[in-house]
Amino acid sequence: MIRSRYLEYSRTEIDRRILAPLIPYVTIGIGLLVLHNAWIAIVSYHLSMAVILILNRRVFALKPILPGCHFKIMILMAFLGGMGGLLLYLLWPLLGISSDINLYFQDIGLAPSVWPYFIAYFILINPWLEEVYWRGYLGSGSKWITVNDVLFSGYHLIVMAGKLNFVWLIIVLPVLILGAWFWRQANIRAKGIAPSIISHLAADSSIICTIYFMT
Repeated sequence: MIRSRYLEYSRTEIDRRILAPLIPYVTIGIGLLVLHNAWIAIVSYHLSMAVILILNRRVFALKPILPGCHFKIMILMAFLGGMGGLLLYLLWPLLGISSDINLYFQDIGLAPSVWPYFIAYFILINPWLEEVYWRGYLGSGSKWITVNDVLFSGYHLIVMAGKLNFVWLIIVLPVLILGAWFWRQANIRAKGIAPSIISHLAADSSIICTIYFMT
């Protein structure tokens, strides 16, 4: 009995510490780099996270979310998240983005007529699901940068590779890592993941809308 429980615990820890953080690298990597389809990439990523959360009974875990709903913190986090889109807009001419980026978007299934649906889906699903997954299920109370902070940030490079100048990829990675760390610290202070959810929502909304209007 003890051995059985130990094996079950070991499998759970392996899933949580090793397999779960690699989900975006597999789904986003296959979706964008192999199948060249943004919809397959994002939907498979979201479905994989949802399945893991459901299997671990965490997808509807509202208790660790609600305690963090403090008005002043939420306003600050929304403002900081929204700065992502503003910075992207201001830095756009310096990022080395190809002038034929529109052709790339069409090649991965994001024709102009499809973009509004993709934006709506992305904004409604991605921030909440990623936060419950990365800052909830895979979260940590550490005050230091963790491996999962790095892994969460690193998969974004798959999305940006080939679109930004290589130098900017090197700059963006530590910025994303610090952002992931900051979201965790805000959650720790608020005793819930609501701050990172609202900040993530503002960041995703501002960034993807900036990309849409700039292209």
